Amino acid sequence: MRGAGTYLWVVAAGLALTVPPSRCADDSTAQRTLAVVVHKSSTVDRISAADLRKMLTGELRAWPDARPIVVIQQPGGNATQQRMLQALLRTTPAGYNRQLLQVQFQGRAIPVIRVLNSDKNAIAFVRNVPGAISIVNADSAAAGASHVKIIKIDGKLPGEAGYLLR
Repeated sequence: MRGAGTYLWVVAAGLALTVPPSRCADDSTAQRTLAVVVHKSSTVDRISAADLRKMLTGELRAWPDARPIVVIQQPGGNATQQRMLQALLRTTPAGYNRQLLQVQFQGRAIPVIRVLNSDKNAIAFVRNVPGAISIVNADSAAAGASHVKIIKIDGKLPGEAGYLLR
């Protein structure tokens, strides 16, 4: 009987992990809209969701001006990171790590990724590194908008109808 109880717990835990963060009522950060920010000098004002996915997986490694792309992320347990992975890649932090390991195992280059612990630090890094891109809470992006550029995804800004990262 003890084995059956353990099995049910594992199944219950697995189901809890598959619930998208946007459905978690007690996690207000997960329910907020996210924004994509780049350095102020970037010539990019918009990006497709497909290209954003390619940046996260290393398929797209340079900006149109040939600057290398530096992806700024937050730790896997962070609600912003979980929302971003769910919305863009339909995966979890563990699934994303597996994807990156698979890319590396196949001999392809993984994206240049820096992990920072907050929106504030991510925005500060993007402010200082011209090739950097980060996905942060839209409120944080708006507060830092004098230092970074918020770019459109598929022609839409945060708050607009049909925006991907809400």
